[in-house]
Amino acid sequence: MTILGLARRSGKIVVGCKACEESIKRQTAKLIIVAEDAGNSTKRNFWHLANKHHVKILDFKNKKSLGELVGFREAAVLVVTDTNFAQTIGELYKSGGE
Repeated sequence: MTILGLARRSGKIVVGCKACEESIKRQTAKLIIVAEDAGNSTKRNFWHLANKHHVKILDFKNKKSLGELVGFREAAVLVVTDTNFAQTIGELYKSGGE
């Protein structure tokens, strides 16, 4: 099980554009992860929201791989709502892990 899968099972992951936007605007988002093959408007929107609301944002290789890590077929974007999970995922991302 990956750290993203564990976070999902703990209820600390929000998946889907609308739900993620709401989480960011409610200031519950601690980390945003956007698939590199998400639509340009989706990527642009979430980068804008990340900057506006001061939330860290990471790129992930593709929607299929991102979705599979959290139990979905695909996911263009997801939000981590827990500070500890967000920090751990950020550290793993920097070191090249999942």
